[in-house]
Amino acid sequence: MGKYFLIGIPNCGKSTLGRLAADIMKLPFYDTDTMACERLKLESAIDIFKAAFNSQFVSAQRAAIIELAELEGDAIIATGAEIALMPECAGCMRTIGTIIHIKRKPEIVLSDLQNSGKRSVVLRNVKDGTEIDMQKTAVELYMKEYSQYKAIADLSLDNNGSEDEGVQKLIMLINLCQEVNI
Repeated sequence: MGKYFLIGIPNCGKSTLGRLAADIMKLPFYDTDTMACERLKLESAIDIFKAAFNSQFVSAQRAAIIELAELEGDAIIATGAEIALMPECAGCMRTIGTIIHIKRKPEIVLSDLQNSGKRSVVLRNVKDGTEIDMQKTAVELYMKEYSQYKAIADLSLDNNGSEDEGVQKLIMLINLCQEVNI
């Protein structure tokens, strides 16, 4: 079997689909965002934003990838959006597992965020009073890196339907990998 690394833009379904597929397949699930938050003892969205702004968060995620590379056995691993774009981490993931790009149309991601009821971190520009929604900005930023995700991935999965459809697609993709020994 092996390790299956899920990459993609923020809120495309890496953690949600990965956790559900891992439960169904009876595999361990790891999330580098969660591991980084635990490592840095971050609890609030603003704490995470501050840590990301000064590169602590990315460093903690890099450490999580290295830690996961040393683990024995199979696993499904959701990565932070930025980790896959770091050559060191992408190389490590490629060496020890299969990289699956979870693709979701940005308009669906943004609609999901708006309808989720979750509060986003919003920054206000002190000069002109404009507001910056950090989740929306992150999605837009990483969409510009789409070609890099595509180049890094061994496989891709379109996640533009329901959560159940996405989970079933992921399970089928992992099972196919096992059959052809990817």
